[in-house]
Amino acid sequence: MLNSIQGFSSMQGMEMMGMRPRPQALTDDQKSQVQSILSQYDASNITEADAKGIFQAFKDAGIQPGPGMRETIEAAGFDAEDLRTKAGIGGPQGGPPPGGMSGMSRQDSLSMLKSMQSILGQYDLTSLSSDQEDELFSKLSEAGLMRSGSLFNIGV
Repeated sequence: MLNSIQGFSSMQGMEMMGMRPRPQALTDDQKSQVQSILSQYDASNITEADAKGIFQAFKDAGIQPGPGMRETIEAAGFDAEDLRTKAGIGGPQGGPPPGGMSGMSRQDSLSMLKSMQSILGQYDLTSLSSDQEDELFSKLSEAGLMRSGSLFNIGV
């Protein structure tokens, strides 16, 4: 089905739609930074504000959720799921909650994909003008298809 949606074979098309490529594993330096950030908090007494502060510190340090994040957090003595939940972050590894597009039913996800396909079919994504890009983003937003983070899980 996705093969018939123009632009999804290119990285540019994925980035334009707000989709992120598969996250990279944390480097040893990033793992050390995560541990350093977490060392400033009491693992047994994390508040919602603390959790949000922790994830903001990760973001400020340029650390993107990815493979190894959960393990690094848990190795520092923290409950990764509890921390993520208190911070108000999506599903595992910072992605959308399980169950498809933001936890929607399969039917709702399919409906959104069809809507996206219909909107994208109106454009030649290989040569959009600036005005066309603005119009496209506007139509996608109006249809509820432009949200922060990934639109759907493209991982295996």
